[in-house]
Amino acid sequence: MLSQHPLEVPEILSHIALYVHERSLPACARVSKGWYQAFIPQIWKDINLTPQRLEAMPRYSHHVKKLRVGVGDLTPDLPQCPNLQSLVLYKYPRSTELVLNHLHITRLCVQHIPLVPELWTILPQLHSLRELDLQMTSVPEQETDTFWQFCTRLERLNVHDVSIPHQGQLSSMAFPNLKQLTVWYPKDLSTILEFMSRCPNLAVLRWCDSPYRQDSNNLVEMIAAKTWPHLHSIGLEHQGIPEEDLIRIMNSLQRMTCLQAKCLSVIQPGTMDLVRPHFASLTTLNLGLYADPSTNRIAQEILSSCPLLERLLFDKVDATAVAEGKPWVCTRLKLLSLHFQFDPLTISDIQPRVFEQIARLYRLDYLRLRDVFGTLPPFQTTVDLRLENGLDKLSTLRSLRVIDFDNSIQKMGEKEIEWVLEHWTSLDMIIGRCNRADSVIQDKLMKLLREHGVKV
Repeated sequence: MLSQHPLEVPEILSHIALYVHERSLPACARVSKGWYQAFIPQIWKDINLTPQRLEAMPRYSHHVKKLRVGVGDLTPDLPQCPNLQSLVLYKYPRSTELVLNHLHITRLCVQHIPLVPELWTILPQLHSLRELDLQMTSVPEQETDTFWQFCTRLERLNVHDVSIPHQGQLSSMAFPNLKQLTVWYPKDLSTILEFMSRCPNLAVLRWCDSPYRQDSNNLVEMIAAKTWPHLHSIGLEHQGIPEEDLIRIMNSLQRMTCLQAKCLSVIQPGTMDLVRPHFASLTTLNLGLYADPSTNRIAQEILSSCPLLERLLFDKVDATAVAEGKPWVCTRLKLLSLHFQFDPLTISDIQPRVFEQIARLYRLDYLRLRDVFGTLPPFQTTVDLRLENGLDKLSTLRSLRVIDFDNSIQKMGEKEIEWVLEHWTSLDMIIGRCNRADSVIQDKLMKLLREHGVKV
C-alpha cells in the first residue's frame, strides 16, 4: 500500500497555508479539492466586506475570524459568523444589530460612529470582550458610569480622539484587568490621567498628544513615580519630548521591551547608555528625530546585542561600523529603518559586507533604507541595490513585503528587478525610484513591477 504524499495530508497543508502570501492563496486553493479545503480557511480568516465577498458569505462565514464592515456595506442579509473574534465597524449605521448577532467576540473596534443608547444596552452582554477600540467618537454623558463599569472587564483599551465626560463613579473604581492602553489626542486629559492612575497592572502604554502639552508632564511624573510597577512598554508619540523627560522615564523602568519617543533635541551618548541594560529584553526601539554623530555606531551595537528585537527605527548608522562589527543577532527583526552612511573611498569594499548583515534578517517584512527623520538633504547615497554590489546576498529576505528607498540614489536595471521578482516573492510595494538617473529605464522597471502585482 502506497503511503500518502505529505502534500496531501490535511494537517500539513493547513500548516503550510499559514505561511503562504495572501496573493498566492487563491491559486493554491485551486490545485485540488484537498488543497481547497486546506487553504480556503486562510483566505476567509481576515476580510474586508465587499459586494463580492458578501455574496459568498453564507458559504464561508464560519471561517471568518476578523471582519471589517464599512459605511457602504448596508445589507440586511449579513450572515452570522460563529467563529468571529474581532469586529471592526467604520461609519456603519447598523452597528447595534451587527454586534447583537456576535455577542461572543473578544475585540470590538468602533470608528466614526455615534455611541447610540441601543449600543450601550448591548455592551454588558459582551461577556467575552477583552479589547475595546474607540476612534473619533464620544461617550454620552448619561452613559459614563456604564462605560467605566464596562472597562473593569477589559484587558486592552484604545481611545483615539474620544470625548469622555469627567463625572460619574470613576473616583471610586479600579481597573485591575487592564494591561494595555493606547491614548491618542485625549480631549479630557484630567479624566484619562485619573483613569490611568486606577490601572495598577498596566504593562503597555502608547500615548500620542500633539503638540507636546505642559499638562503631559503629569504623565511623565506618573511614570517616573512608578505608578505602574509592571510597565515595560512605552510609546510616546508626541511631536517631541524633552530629553530630560526621556531620561526620567528610562530610569524608572526595571525592564524595558519597547521604547518609542521622539526627542526634541539631539540624543546624547549618555542617554543611549540607559538603553544598554535592556538589550536582552528589547523588542522595539524608536528614538526618533535626532542622533548625535557619536551615536552613529550605536545602531550596530543594538543590532548585534538584542536577540529579541522586532522593530528598529534609527536615524543614521556608520556603514563601516556595520561591516566591521559583530554579526547581527536580531533574527526576529520584522521592521528595520536605517540610513547607511558610507565613506566614498571605501564603499565598494564595505557594501557587500553590509548586505551580509542585512541577509541575516530572514523574517524582515519592511525595510527602509533612507533618512526618514529629515535630518539629511534629499537624494543621499545609501545602500546601492545592484547585483554587482552584492544584492544577490539578500535572497534570504523571502518575507519582505515593502522596501523603501525614497529620496535616495538608486541605479537599478532590468536584471535587478527580475532578480527581485524571483527571490522576494512576498514583495507588495517598492517606495522610491528604482533608477533615478534614467527616466526611460525607470518607466520600464515600473511597468515590469506592476505586471507582477508590485505597487510602486
